[in-house]
Amino acid sequence: MIMMLIIPSVTFAGGLDKSKGMDKVTLEGEFLCIGCNLKKMSGANAQCSLYAQHTIGFKTADGVMWSIIDNEKGHDITRAHTVLEKGVKGRIIGWIYPAANMIEIDSVEVNGVSMEVIQKAAWEEDQKVAKILTSRKVGEVPVLGGQQH
Repeated sequence: MIMMLIIPSVTFAGGLDKSKGMDKVTLEGEFLCIGCNLKKMSGANAQCSLYAQHTIGFKTADGVMWSIIDNEKGHDITRAHTVLEKGVKGRIIGWIYPAANMIEIDSVEVNGVSMEVIQKAAWEEDQKVAKILTSRKVGEVPVLGGQQH
C-alpha cells in the first residue's frame, strides 16, 4: 500500500485570532476567474459573462482554488476581474475555511497591480452591474452580458 502526503501551499502566519478561533494563514498563488477555470478544467457550465461577471478567486501552487469571502476586504478583489483574471500572482493573508474552500482576507498583495487600480476596476464593475440589475423585471433572469472567454 502506497500512501501519499499532499502538503498544500499554506503557511501559518502565526497568532491565534481569538474572535475566529483559528490562526491566520498565508497563501501564495494567482488570482483567476473560478468559473472560467472550472469550465476549462472540468467542463463546468459556468456562464461568467452572463451572470457572475468573472468573480475572482485564488489558486495555490497545489492546484487548489479558493473562493474569496465577499466582505469589506474581499469585495474589490472579487470584482476587479478586468485587472486580475489572467493569472496575476499575489499573496493573501487571512483565514481559511477548508470545508467550503473559502478564504477571508486580512491583507493582500497583488504583483504589478496597485490597490488603487483594483479599487477603480471593482467600482466600475459594480456601477455597470447595478445599472443593469435596476432595470431587471420580476421573474427575469439577470443577464449581465459582457466579455466572453
